[in-house]
Amino acid sequence: MRNFWAYVTNGEFSVGCTGRTVFIYGKDNNELGRFKDITYGYTPMISPDGKIVVVKSGEGRFAVYSLETLSLIKKFRFSKVDGAQDDGFCFSPDSKYLINLERQIDDLHSAISIYDTSDFSLVNRVFIDETIMLSTIEYDEQSDMYFVLGFERGTEGYASKFFVAQLVDLQIVNVTYIPQEERDFYRRYKDLEIMGFTKKAYQWSFLNYSLDELKSMNCSLVELYKRYNS
Repeated sequence: MRNFWAYVTNGEFSVGCTGRTVFIYGKDNNELGRFKDITYGYTPMISPDGKIVVVKSGEGRFAVYSLETLSLIKKFRFSKVDGAQDDGFCFSPDSKYLINLERQIDDLHSAISIYDTSDFSLVNRVFIDETIMLSTIEYDEQSDMYFVLGFERGTEGYASKFFVAQLVDLQIVNVTYIPQEERDFYRRYKDLEIMGFTKKAYQWSFLNYSLDELKSMNCSLVELYKRYNS
């Protein structure tokens, strides 16, 4: 197996990313396809229905592949802001939408965008107040809620308050402030998780736990939110 930055699986298909090449494997680890459509593509995500995989590039692009036809469906640029597009994204539970945290205007401005996965047209985009930066988004099935992780900037422009919050109709609600060390850990953990806990990603995570310990943890944003709202 190659030394992938990211390697994710749903049991039926597995997807590995080197940053330049996307590999798709079947159940028996047999290679079904490889694609060179995107650079700096480190974060793949398989849709809940198992029909597509989306790869996000740090250059502000998405590459979308069909797992049914093993072909590129679409490649598009979601932002002209290069080099800062490493924030989170997730599917809706029915796989109909992709929700992406992205930098728009410049790398200091967060936006939340929703794309229709039937054609990846933009459904809605909300620009976040420039004092707020979002890094992570996660859907919780039990509560049927989206949760986000981020920070607020102080008057001098530096991060001053760190939070986990609910996302309702693309609005940040029920903001819960947490210590910086909690935010930093969860940001790094969720980044590593989305990349499939690969050894290569782990080396750059700067987390003070072994890889096996991290794999055994259940560090969901909903649990973080509940812990500071109990």
